Amino acid sequence: MGRRACLDMICYFSFCQKTLTFSICILSLVLSCVIGDVIVEQSHISATEGQSSDVTLKCIVTSNHEPVVNWLFNMKIEIDESPIFTSKYTLSMTPESSTRRAYKLRIRQINRLDQGNYECKVTIKKDEFKQVITLTVGYLKKNPSVDCNLFKSSGRFNNLSGARTSNTTKILILSCKADIGLNIEANCMTSKSGNGQMVPLHSENKTQSSATVDVDYSYPVNVSGLDGWRFWCVVGNPMIPEPVNCSTSMLVKPQAKIMKVNERRVNCTSTTTPYPSDVLFQWKVCLTSENSSKTTNSCELLNNTSSSLTLTPAMNGSMLLCEIENAVGVGRAYLNVTEQPDDEVADLIWVKWFIGCLVVLLIIGIISAMVVKKSERKICLQEIGEKRDESTTNKTTTAASQTCLYAIPNKNNNKGATHGSSLNTRYEMHAPEPVYHVLESSQAVNA
Repeated sequence: MGRRACLDMICYFSFCQKTLTFSICILSLVLSCVIGDVIVEQSHISATEGQSSDVTLKCIVTSNHEPVVNWLFNMKIEIDESPIFTSKYTLSMTPESSTRRAYKLRIRQINRLDQGNYECKVTIKKDEFKQVITLTVGYLKKNPSVDCNLFKSSGRFNNLSGARTSNTTKILILSCKADIGLNIEANCMTSKSGNGQMVPLHSENKTQSSATVDVDYSYPVNVSGLDGWRFWCVVGNPMIPEPVNCSTSMLVKPQAKIMKVNERRVNCTSTTTPYPSDVLFQWKVCLTSENSSKTTNSCELLNNTSSSLTLTPAMNGSMLLCEIENAVGVGRAYLNVTEQPDDEVADLIWVKWFIGCLVVLLIIGIISAMVVKKSERKICLQEIGEKRDESTTNKTTTAASQTCLYAIPNKNNNKGATHGSSLNTRYEMHAPEPVYHVLESSQAVNA
């Protein structure tokens, strides 16, 4: 039914009552009110760049009047038969009946720039009819890629440690993200490999509807006991010569080893790099039997979930067990605990060390003082002369003055001296005040 309201309906109906039979009146009424109608075979058409060379859009018009049809691209560009459009578009019309015509728009060599909305605009007399056909063009990127990771339900694995529980999860999420193009369907597969075999897990078809948002597909996997295995994400498409794939890192369970930090502390580490890297620690003290050096029977669980442990005297003679667990498995290490010093003995050891250090420092100080004293030289000079006694005017005595000089080696002036030779050593002389001794006459003459 056309858009024009049948305003003449009442007039025709009145006219029919007066002049014609009822059947003829109804026929005239229908022919007068039906102006035309427009339909499209497909409101949405998908094509792929490089795969579908041409696409034809069809707009079907039903009317007993001659319509005028125009095609618009994205509501702005009117496509006609001018030379600028003839190399890309072809307009045609095919009659299907006396009142039904098919108007076609053929688009050659489809590419991503042809994607958009095509409007079929039909004008019949004064009425307009519109129908929109959406063309979606898919294309493959030049370098398609896929990324894969293993996740816990709460997020990616990290290096955090925590208390281990009895129901530690072994189910992880294999997340695959593929970036292959736009509006293109891909076959997404997951698998695992190890021990020389490839095991398929899951397959589904996905379409990447945005050029900036990857195709995301996830699959739960059980990694328990899969030491040395890895998981794969594979994406295929008929236009891709070879499927694009990605693998996770190899699954590795921890290999535990106990190392002594000192006499009272031990540390538990893994000799391998576990993956997933989220590891949990647990310590146990076990009783050992004469027939077995390693046993987990009669073990006491310690309240310690860190990688280090402080030994106590209560552990003497027992076996220490360290367990490191990740989602793949558990690594164990054992250590025989020998007699450990108690707190009083340990404190006495520290006191002995302190006293010993003081004695060594005292000995070093004494030796240094002796070396300095030995390096000094004393030179005494004696002079004999007369000294008048002022208490008596007539008495003159003979006196001897003795001057002692202390010579200390001068390091700054010994640059030219030969190492180990005392003859070339230069000294600085330090002379005190002279000291006078009164001598008898006989001593003065002898002097």
